[in-house]
Amino acid sequence: MSNRLKLKLYFITLLFIISLFFYKEHFAVSTGAIHKFGQIDIIITSICFGVIISATIYNLSLYLFTKHKIHLYYALAQISSLFFLINLDSLFIAPFDKIFGLKSIMLFNMSQILMLIFSILFLESFFKAYQIKNLKELTRVILYIALVDLLLTLIFSHSIVTTFIPIFVPIWLLLSEVVRLSSKRDFPFYFIITGWSAMLFTVAFEYTGLLALTGITFPFLHISIAFESIILSLAIAYKFKLLEEEKKAQQTLMLQQSRLAHMGEMISIIAHHWKQPLNFISFGLMNIKRQLKGNEKGLSGIEKINKQIQYMSSTIEDFRNFYNPTKEKDDFLISTACNKSIMIATNSLDLIDISLTCKVIKDFTLYGNRNEFQQVLLNIVNNAKDAFNSKEIEEAKIEIVIDRPIVTITDNAGGINKKNLDKIFTMYFSTKNNSDGIGLYVVKIIVERELKGEIEVETDSKGSSFILSFSKTLI
Repeated sequence: MSNRLKLKLYFITLLFIISLFFYKEHFAVSTGAIHKFGQIDIIITSICFGVIISATIYNLSLYLFTKHKIHLYYALAQISSLFFLINLDSLFIAPFDKIFGLKSIMLFNMSQILMLIFSILFLESFFKAYQIKNLKELTRVILYIALVDLLLTLIFSHSIVTTFIPIFVPIWLLLSEVVRLSSKRDFPFYFIITGWSAMLFTVAFEYTGLLALTGITFPFLHISIAFESIILSLAIAYKFKLLEEEKKAQQTLMLQQSRLAHMGEMISIIAHHWKQPLNFISFGLMNIKRQLKGNEKGLSGIEKINKQIQYMSSTIEDFRNFYNPTKEKDDFLISTACNKSIMIATNSLDLIDISLTCKVIKDFTLYGNRNEFQQVLLNIVNNAKDAFNSKEIEEAKIEIVIDRPIVTITDNAGGINKKNLDKIFTMYFSTKNNSDGIGLYVVKIIVERELKGEIEVETDSKGSSFILSFSKTLI
């Protein structure tokens, strides 16, 4: 347990001890309304009820269609919030005390505890994707305490724990730990924190009586819960949009790996059939070499043939390794991977009349999957080759420059149309006929997600430069 979490728990314990000295006030029962809403207040309150009901129906509908428990938990949290507000208004707010007529302290306390339980379950489900350490353990402790308090409420007709520790405290504890421990933050994350912070701030002011000191009677609590309903509904919708995009990205990578796997199987078959003839030729050359002793010209020819055989054997092995869809990661030298990519590109992409070179200014080592890095280079080179084929470019060339921690792939293929510059990394976008439009999308996914780097593109009328930066993951 971290020192910060210990400090927060000490604070909650101190709050509990202090509250015990005022137990009479906590267990006091109101005999009538202590606030009266005017016409505008009633209209605003009714609108807030409508927002909460709409959010409830919306999330229940989504749960029925998607079966995602996060929607169910949020809908139940909203129902509990609605029931809590109705009980609150029945006990303390005129004219709702006569409209609703619920004056049960037990129901009021139960609605609070249920609101806490379903809110915690919702937050746990929402932040599960952020892989926050020890979050589940913390939520389980809060849930067990809340369930015990719910049982005590059924027995004694009054809550015990939440009477002395208001429900916004454990929610604040959970959210503060999420903010402290989360390394991944996106727009839904900030939506959640903003919506809950606004509500907790209002509830805390209401609980401590600071709002009462202003003398203003206004449905602040209703507005804050309605605002939280809107913000959190947007957060859930946006989060599932991001998850859907991530799922599509994963499927695209799997498609790419499947293609490579099929190619790998074909090359393995070819390598198997090549191996025996190449060995036979090599043995034959050894026998011929023995009989050509003293014949320098003949021996020189034998040596050249041997080099070609070794090149063929090495080439087929390099292809087989490249198309092996392994996900193993290790340290690899960037220049070595670039040279392997150039060899594969030269032998597979038909780079006739295109100069493909690698320039090393300052080499560096990267931790990751070397095959995936080579896929990135080959996809970019293949795109440049297609651009050369569609245009008449004299002295076509592609240059890979390594300068720690950046790898730049530059071509002179005439550049990318500025109107397409923001779309080139989008899935299924392509300006070429008979293209599936996933090449550069896969490049972006591999660089940013698999290799933890960054990619950007610069272009002008002469050509384009793809800049890969690995400053964050550099060894």
